[in-house]
Amino acid sequence: MKNIYLIFLSFFTIFLANYATLNPEKEFYIALKHTNTDILENTLINISDYKHESYGNYLTVEQINSIISVNYTDTIILSNWLDKNNITIIKNYTDGLKCSGNIFSINTAFNTNLQPSFSLKGLYYKNYQDYIIPNELRNTIVFIEGLSEPKHRTKIIYSKNKNNDVDSGYCGKEVIDRIYNITNLNNITYSSVCSIEYQSNGGYSDDDLLAAENINNVNNNTVSHIVGDNVGTDTESQLDIQMMGINVPNANIWFWDGDYWLYSLAVDMVNSKSVPDVVSMSWGWAEDQQCTVANCNTTTSHEYVDRVNTEYIKLGLRGVTITTASGDAGAPGRTNEDCDIERNITAIFPGSSPWITSVGATYILNSTAQVNWTTPLCINNTCATGLNQFVTNYNDTGWTSGGGVSRYNNRSSWQNNAVHKYLTSNVSLPSGINKNGRFYPDVSAIGHNCPVIDGGFLEAVDGTSCSSPIFASIISILNDHQVKHGKPKLGFVNPLLYQMHDSNPKIFKDITTGNNWCTEQMCCDTKDGGGSDFGFEASKGYDPVYGLGTPNVNLMKEWLDKNTI
Repeated sequence: MKNIYLIFLSFFTIFLANYATLNPEKEFYIALKHTNTDILENTLINISDYKHESYGNYLTVEQINSIISVNYTDTIILSNWLDKNNITIIKNYTDGLKCSGNIFSINTAFNTNLQPSFSLKGLYYKNYQDYIIPNELRNTIVFIEGLSEPKHRTKIIYSKNKNNDVDSGYCGKEVIDRIYNITNLNNITYSSVCSIEYQSNGGYSDDDLLAAENINNVNNNTVSHIVGDNVGTDTESQLDIQMMGINVPNANIWFWDGDYWLYSLAVDMVNSKSVPDVVSMSWGWAEDQQCTVANCNTTTSHEYVDRVNTEYIKLGLRGVTITTASGDAGAPGRTNEDCDIERNITAIFPGSSPWITSVGATYILNSTAQVNWTTPLCINNTCATGLNQFVTNYNDTGWTSGGGVSRYNNRSSWQNNAVHKYLTSNVSLPSGINKNGRFYPDVSAIGHNCPVIDGGFLEAVDGTSCSSPIFASIISILNDHQVKHGKPKLGFVNPLLYQMHDSNPKIFKDITTGNNWCTEQMCCDTKDGGGSDFGFEASKGYDPVYGLGTPNVNLMKEWLDKNTI
């Protein structure tokens, strides 16, 4: 009997060990119903208006959370229900909860079917059944993020030229400084900039970052803050970090990698004690298909977009600038690569959010100009010598810069004048668009032949994934300039950008030719009278191809000196 008991005990111990291994704690996020978002929005508009008395008076987390209102009784009922189901509230974000529970408890509570699965990164849990919000909690919970794995990832684009008009040279720091009039960057001391990655994306290499800085003749600078994991390397992450490292030397560089999708990372950042000044996101998906990524379940993609926008407003209230890639498949987007007329214009989110700065992509036109290069990158390789730019397009670069108009988000006041001029300029417009919507991008920057060191080798990489961190670096340069003059950092910068353009159009180089009715696979049909139902064409002034245009940084500094206090 004793031997049988010992054998049983041994097997039971092994069972418990395996159970602990295969039934770990899993974190997830619950978005709660809330009110007073209109107050948040109006507050952000005021502190982002350089003419308003509260300009630059950013809020603390506590001040933001004091504005948001939730039903206290409902949250107590939810808290008790979670406790009863052995689910722990890790953090209470006022209008959201970060929770943790073992797989068995989660499956029981939300009727999910999380099962162990394996990938190259190891063990993870795949959900084979959508979660269900209990009837008694449906007035409290909007959606849950983290109970299913996100389904879509970005893909990196390696440079290729399909047209002899495209300059085949690298666009490193020396080129960026030259075309965007950037000077005197020897002493950046009051600026931080962050690369955001999702879905436990691979990380960056310190050695490759240092190599990129060396060939661009900038001070060696490493990442100062890492949130989440930096495991392995991924060209997307390498691109983001290196564009920041070479274009805003000496800034505090952050790397923030989230496990899930837009909401969870944003709510974590909003409620963090310390946040970066500028963040760049090179991710996105169709605005109307967000719930295919986040698995919003009973929530619509529109509701998901609205809730993420609220978190972006909160980040703006904390003084954070957000730049985002406008997409790499033109106005049709990656969910309409084959030009289906039923989805002719498909806005990408978060590129279409009113509360971020959406950045489109350009390439440099070929030139016979001679330049006396000084960086190892350009001395030992070929760098772009031209000054003129054109929107990336399938016919030229094999992919098309994103742009268009949101189905869900209405146009904000600071964009009204610019977009009205475009809509009344007799330019041919696609059919069925939301003329009252938020148009994007806001600006454009280089997105072709971006030099990236990956595994010690130099590669040319493309995408608005390059344009966004370049413009984020420019905002970081301006932030440093403002602080050195005793002024607040720029925070939510869109109103300022449009005000700059209205008062001095030369601050942005206006490019009046080009279109975005191609994708990464083909160009869509054009109309007999000109234009296309699948995209937009450029015109004088603002257009949803280039936005306001490409920046002149020294003119931006002059405008800030004159107009901000």
